Amino acid sequence: MLGRWEAADKDPDLVEDGALNIVVVGGGPTGVECAGALAELYRSDLAKDYGNLPQEKARILLVEAGPELFSMFKPDIRAYAIDALTKRTVEVMTGERVASVAPTRVNLQSGTVLEAHTLVWGAGLSGNSLVQSLGLELERGNRIGVGPELDLPGHPEVYVVGDIAAITDAKTKQVLPQLGSVALQSGEHVGETIVRRVAGKKTKPFKYHDKGTMATIGRGAAVVQMLGGRTMKGKTAQLAWGTVHLALLPTNEDRAKAVIDWAGAGLTHQRTGRITVSED
Repeated sequence: MLGRWEAADKDPDLVEDGALNIVVVGGGPTGVECAGALAELYRSDLAKDYGNLPQEKARILLVEAGPELFSMFKPDIRAYAIDALTKRTVEVMTGERVASVAPTRVNLQSGTVLEAHTLVWGAGLSGNSLVQSLGLELERGNRIGVGPELDLPGHPEVYVVGDIAAITDAKTKQVLPQLGSVALQSGEHVGETIVRRVAGKKTKPFKYHDKGTMATIGRGAAVVQMLGGRTMKGKTAQLAWGTVHLALLPTNEDRAKAVIDWAGAGLTHQRTGRITVSED
């Protein structure tokens, strides 16, 4: 991304070809968080660093195949997300599916062609292509359907976890999303199951414990939906997000560094993340 801004700084004609445009695909937490973060980076740091370039032609487009963003959240959070992104000049396109991607273009099934030299994919992961050589019937995204105990159907000695596992939730009957929490809990469950089997004890089916969902859209804009259905938005939600983030860090030293970084970012309006350019 920074390479595109540097190239456009040397050759402004690249701007007309969409060199500064970014298309973010996926209206879930990953896509929304990416779009919001990029918008703040574009309208603050990069706008100052490359003041000679036409900022109004640096577009960030969020493309979602479904009818709404944040489909897993309640309606009030969905509406808030749209408003927060719009205020950050993100162009939201719902009901649009990507048909193909070229080095400098994103082609939608509707026939619309988006001029953009950078694509961020946030619409889900695909399981490792290795699973295609196993002779198994795969589900969407190269994922392997598993049994209640996360074992491979017909092979109780084999367990499948992580992004290659299509785990159906016992309550909702829907396939669980590819989240870190799902992978961690499924891995822990399989470990416990193996220990119980070796000890000759009875095993039990996997149950995913949903602790709620949260996402940060930008400075002072976050959303939280707790397990009981209660929601939070804005600065209160961002404070909750920060609290959970700190609690999950492994050491007090890491927590102290995070607090210092956040305080510095708040005072200087610099983002806490650091982006580096590599030729690799």
